Amino acid sequence: MEEDYLYHLGLTKGDASSFSDIKYLVIGGTNDRMTKFAEQMGVELDVRCQSVGLHKRYVIYKVGPVLVCSHGMGGPSISILLHEIGKLLKYSGADCVWIRIGTCGGVGVEGGTVVLTEQSLNGALEPYHETIVLGERIRRPTQFKPEMNQDILEVCNELGFKAVIGKTMCCDDFYEGQARLDGAICGYTEA
Repeated sequence: MEEDYLYHLGLTKGDASSFSDIKYLVIGGTNDRMTKFAEQMGVELDVRCQSVGLHKRYVIYKVGPVLVCSHGMGGPSISILLHEIGKLLKYSGADCVWIRIGTCGGVGVEGGTVVLTEQSLNGALEPYHETIVLGERIRRPTQFKPEMNQDILEVCNELGFKAVIGKTMCCDDFYEGQARLDGAICGYTEA
């Protein structure tokens, strides 16, 4: 596209050149959490934490070679961000690693453990992301880079963090999709 307005980000294709030095894209859920992460990243890297974009739906910070973004809650919100950030980074020519960080519950994992995702499962516990495009079900694999997980696992061990490599689940629903017992509709028990 000659002109491309990334309207959820408040950026255009013309802004892309200022992102060509990005080496890492770090995304996570809430605006506040990612703002704090970006500010701390600026301190750690001793670089300026620069706010970019409009900040109506997402926060976006450029912190030296790191682009930090919030993605909101749920599949539709993260899908919008990934499409528009993906286009922005493609236009910029940046060659970067994409990392999603955030909190989650765990089955058989002690609280406070860092879980490095080797594979993401959908709500049916299947190893792919499913979407419908023009009436057709599209399934995309959800494998992650094992080399990157091993590198991060080694760093976690060096820093004294409990860390494991495992699978994570991404649902389309906060309450029933995650089998929460505190929703307005709950047709199941803890057992």
